[in-house]
This record gives sequence, structure tokens and C-alpha cells, in this order.
Amino acid sequence: MDCMTLGESLVGFDSGESTLDATGTVRKYVVGAESNVAIGLARLGYTVGYVGRVGADSLGREIIRTLRGEGVDVTRLARTDAAPTGVLLKERLRTGRTEVTYYRAASAGSTLSAADLPADFAGIRRLHVTGITMHLSESAREATFTAMERARAAGSRVSLDANFRRKLASDGDLASTFGEAVALADDVFLGRAEAQLCAGTDDDAALDDFARGLPASTVVLKGRAGGARAFTDGEVVEVPATPVAVVDPVGAGDGFAVGYLDALLRGVSIKGALERGCQVSAKIIGARGDYQGLPFPEDFDDSSSVAAVTR
Repeated sequence: MDCMTLGESLVGFDSGESTLDATGTVRKYVVGAESNVAIGLARLGYTVGYVGRVGADSLGREIIRTLRGEGVDVTRLARTDAAPTGVLLKERLRTGRTEVTYYRAASAGSTLSAADLPADFAGIRRLHVTGITMHLSESAREATFTAMERARAAGSRVSLDANFRRKLASDGDLASTFGEAVALADDVFLGRAEAQLCAGTDDDAALDDFARGLPASTVVLKGRAGGARAFTDGEVVEVPATPVAVVDPVGAGDGFAVGYLDALLRGVSIKGALERGCQVSAKIIGARGDYQGLPFPEDFDDSSSVAAVTR
């Protein structure tokens, strides 16, 4: 298997360009950082497994059906009648800002535990996790750290997207948990706001020093206006943002992870991985929805992603 990821998928209800109270029509689709990455890599031809739990309800069925239909292995996506599937609401406020509200407390996804993981990660090339899962519950946190430890023991590469959610944990908890997790990761994705929270400063040089000092092999610091900078093997590699008209910013970080991991799985350089990450991120924010803008190989101007299918 090329990649395994774990987390919570929800069903989102999106009111588009209006507030929820101003419309009687919403779009409904599957949302979730880790499932976005799973779908994105599967679309590019990789074998991808997803570990999680959904409720034994119609929304849970929709999540399983969607992921399976996108080519994701859902063997370890379990249904439970102990809790319902989580829900997300997304609306455009009158200020123009997109607001996301979660209804995931005591959800099925939060019951994820280490028992849901494979005992042996042999044959899994890469594990991808995010900081979201670590703060869903104590059992989900344990599952995430156990997965990282088992993956490293099996020789798998581990990628960690900080993906801080202040609605799930305090700033102190977010920073301290990230500090523990980063020691188990090979590649780390960190937004500028997340780096600022951890480092306690907005100074550019200080944020660079913070990223450079993390113990992961490669730390990617995403820029304030797009673009990304990687600190790896004592070097700094930087690429600019890919120009795009922003339609929906939600999911941009997941798109970056998809492009970056696609490149690494194909043996491309760090610079090439950053460029691919920015390309996919641009495709995501140029379309409405969490994963709908994720590309297929033919959506790129070159044929490099086809190597994922034919390698």
C-alpha cells in the first residue's frame, strides 16, 4: 500500500455564497482533512487505506460509499452504533468570510482507537496523520501516536500536517501535542499561523529558526500569501504560490499535502514536491467543496503523475 491515513470524516452542509439562515438549499458532501488526502492520492493512482469510524446511520453509509467510490480502501473504516456520524456546517458570512461550524463532540469518529489499526505496517510506504485526530479524544490521540510508532518501526515514512483546530483544544495543548508528534514524523507541514502559535512570535526570522529547529527530516512552512519553504538537510528550498482566483479556501492545506506526497512517492526532489503541492492547492481553492477540486492525472499540464499508475 502506498499510503495509509486515519481520522474523522464528516458530512458537510454548505450554503454556498449565503448564510445558512438566508437559504433553503445547501450542498451536501463528505468532508475531512485526512479523507481529502486519501481521495486526492487515490485519484492520482495510488493505493490508499483509510482508518476511522462512522456512525451506523445514513451519513456514515454516505461516507463509506464516497471513499470507496473514489478508490480508497475502506476495509478499516468501521461503523458503530455507539455514536452518530459527525456533521459540519459551512456558510459565507455577510462580511465575506467563510465560517465553519463542527458538530463532532462525542461523534463516531472520536471513538477511534488503537484497536482499529493494523498490527503490522509492513508494506505500507507512507503514513499520513494530522493534528486534528490527536484532539478528537484520548483514544483517538493514542491511535494516532501508536500508528506513527508502528509505521516508523516498519520503516514507513511518516508525514504530519499540524492542522490546528482551536475549537478542539487550547493553544497550549495544540502546541505541546504537536511538539510530541513532530519527533515521530519525517515530513511536517506547518502553516504560518500554526508556527506563530508554537513559536510565540510573528517575526519571519524567528519562525524560520523555529521550523529549522524541529527534529523532522523536512519541515515545510507555508507562506502568508501562498507558496512554501522547506527546511531539509541544512538547506532551504522555496517556491512561490501558484496564481489562482480563490473560490473556496477550505481544503487548501489538504491539497498541498496531496501534491507534495504525490511527488515524494514518485521520487521527485523537495523543490518539485513543493511545486506540486502548490499546484494542487491552487486547484482546490479554485473550486467549491473540500475535495471536489482534487485533480486526476490528466488535469496536469505534464504527464508526471501518470507515473503513479504505471510505475
